[in-house]
Amino acid sequence: MAGAPAALAADLAQDTMVKAYERWDRIQSPEAWCRRVASRELVRAFSQVEDSIEELALEPTSLLPAPGHAAEWEGEQEILRLLGGLPARQRQVLAWTLDGYTPTEIAAELGMRPAAVRASLFKARLAVSSRMTDREGE
Repeated sequence: MAGAPAALAADLAQDTMVKAYERWDRIQSPEAWCRRVASRELVRAFSQVEDSIEELALEPTSLLPAPGHAAEWEGEQEILRLLGGLPARQRQVLAWTLDGYTPTEIAAELGMRPAAVRASLFKARLAVSSRMTDREGE
């Protein structure tokens, strides 16, 4: 949901799990720790990319959990495209929110003020809503 292409997301998840395994005895909140580490690595990966933005587009995949889930998968891909158009911080905060974290929890994990998280979340929701409205009008 943070806008990584599927291959990059898989690599980041694998690297994060290796790091978690190595530090398991020191991790207080594994889910939040993994999300924080993966988020930071994604930002690093995006900042190092010198290719065009078109090459960072979400990759289509035919892997579905079951044959009847095509419509659900298409909806998820549409949401991911909308999220991919957001600035990195807004995308990051919205992704954490979609995973059930509160602004206070997100702020603590990302080293931000809760008000800054809420502001980013507000802007992200406003942008996504506007894009959805524009697409419905088309």
